[in-house]
Amino acid sequence: MSKLARQVALVDAHCPSDHSPICLLIYATQNGWKLPIMCEELGVPYDWALVDFAKNEQKSPEFLKINPNGRIPALIDREANITVAESSVILEYLAEKYKSPLLPVALQEKLQVKQWLAWQVSGLGPMMGQAMAFQRLLSVKGQHDELAISRFVAESERLFGVLNTQLRDSGGPFIMGKQVTVADVACFPYCASAFWANVSVDQVPELKAWVEMLHQRPSFSTGVAIPFARPSFFGPPHATQEEIQEEIARNAGQFNIATKQPGKPA
Repeated sequence: MSKLARQVALVDAHCPSDHSPICLLIYATQNGWKLPIMCEELGVPYDWALVDFAKNEQKSPEFLKINPNGRIPALIDREANITVAESSVILEYLAEKYKSPLLPVALQEKLQVKQWLAWQVSGLGPMMGQAMAFQRLLSVKGQHDELAISRFVAESERLFGVLNTQLRDSGGPFIMGKQVTVADVACFPYCASAFWANVSVDQVPELKAWVEMLHQRPSFSTGVAIPFARPSFFGPPHATQEEIQEEIARNAGQFNIATKQPGKPA
């Protein structure tokens, strides 16, 4: 249970708050968890509002004014009267707003951290996301595509190897060495979900140890429980086989994947 977080209704997200100037608009996904982790790591109070996928609230006119792409997460800073979308941009914004070493000041170190942010949002996130979608959504719904699954799992494993090398060469325990940064915040939710994407961690011992370490870090363990926990994404020992099967069914029923039907326009 977080001592920093307070839930508010989505309709009240813009309203002034005596608790915090910032409000996170999130759902329980890898990208959504980044923001609570970040605020917990910063040690700052924050409000959060659930963007309910079951109600398609991420496609509502109100939300599309914040992010025309219709994706979570987003952030409202009532104090500055601004809105921010896209997880990596929000992480940078929060680090700068609160003058945190999570984003280094020195130019070389800052650019290296931003490089890993870009790597995550352009490579790791999309590849892992597709690996999950094809296996946990489309296959469950009878649209199994072995070629696509092999492609996205293999590329995810290659990317795991890239991060494993960085963790080894940096001396650890974090991506940039001794200091935790927004790069760790951005990469952790996806790497921790290797089970859900059926991506092997057998050949990446440094990455595996890094994930296990961050699971034990209070800010990270608290952050992945807001807006709610989905331990099945992380696999055993975080969830039982019964819980995993229930999550597979629930997850498949909750999300729809846009696909083009043969012979029909997209």
